Amino acid sequence: MKRRTQIALIFGALLLAAGIAFLFRPAPVPVQTVEVRRGELQEFVEEEGKTRMHDHFVVAATVSGILRRVTLDAGDHVHAGDAVAWIDPAPIDPRQTAVLEARLKAAKSAQDQANALADRARADAAQAAQDLARSRELQQHGIISKEALDKAATIDQLARKQLQAALSAAESASYQVEEARAALLVQQDGSSHLPTALISPVDGRVLRLIEKSEKVVAPGMPILEIGYTPRLEIVTDFLTRDAVRIRPGMSAVITDWGGDTPIPAVVRMIEPGAFTKISALGVEEQRVNVICDFAGDSHGMEDGYHVETRVIVWQGQDVLLVPSSAVFRSGSDWAVFTVKDARARKTVVQIGHRGEVYWEVLSGLQPGEHVIVHPSAETDSGIRVQESPPR
Repeated sequence: MKRRTQIALIFGALLLAAGIAFLFRPAPVPVQTVEVRRGELQEFVEEEGKTRMHDHFVVAATVSGILRRVTLDAGDHVHAGDAVAWIDPAPIDPRQTAVLEARLKAAKSAQDQANALADRARADAAQAAQDLARSRELQQHGIISKEALDKAATIDQLARKQLQAALSAAESASYQVEEARAALLVQQDGSSHLPTALISPVDGRVLRLIEKSEKVVAPGMPILEIGYTPRLEIVTDFLTRDAVRIRPGMSAVITDWGGDTPIPAVVRMIEPGAFTKISALGVEEQRVNVICDFAGDSHGMEDGYHVETRVIVWQGQDVLLVPSSAVFRSGSDWAVFTVKDARARKTVVQIGHRGEVYWEVLSGLQPGEHVIVHPSAETDSGIRVQESPPR
């Protein structure tokens, strides 16, 4: 009886301890899980960009004068051959005309002097040549010495060089006369009285007016800028470490342009030169422009519109996917928490390509397994968990 009583007491104590442990055991940690599956994955790089007319034309003043007020406005359509601005000739400045006339007279006087020096050098050269011929004949008959013949040859050579220099000076003087005469003609033609039209080189739209009001302009001064509207492109500056992964012909998607539907595009080129840009945090970054073309309709966008450019650098069709929110660092490895028998199990995985929401799993998981997304600090390998689908 004593032995049975002891056994009963021991059994009752064990039951009591088990009941107490059951009552005070930790509650399962609620977690959100998703199923590992296969699917399509895209890896991309994304940056802010803007639209740009492929062809820009700056219409500049072709003559000096007074620019009339430009009647066009930014956005107006123009056609090739249209007059987009007018320049009236500037009135003649009498003082400038007098200066140019005096300069022409001075150039003519210098030309007369140079021609006279050339005539003198020509005569000296002819005389030296005759003296050399006579000295050769006398030296053959033994009348003069070899030294006298050499002296005559030297004088002849010097005279020919002086003639060449005099002829060059005369030619230069003639050019100066032509220059002075041309400047005077330009000044006199400025009094012609017909305004000069500035012509649009292409069909397009006025992008901006550099000069709108009446003012004095000089040749080459820009007046307005015209864009060739049928060729609209997207220019986006990417970090150079991202741009090295981009190749011409890659697919791109234009988002955040104001519409609900992403616009397809194609990478046309990566500019060969990078540049330094200061980020919003004041950090110097090396960036390079990537140019994309619309694959279809540009949906009414014009020059300088803000967009987001997403270039797809890799995509796969049958890829084992895991949410990026389920992956965390474990030392130098990547890991996830899987759920088996209502308990969390830390599993080391090998990650491949990375998309915006999902990452590629190369090893460590199988399709159908459940992984915990957004694991909290309470989540640890071996603890009991209570699964629920993500919200």
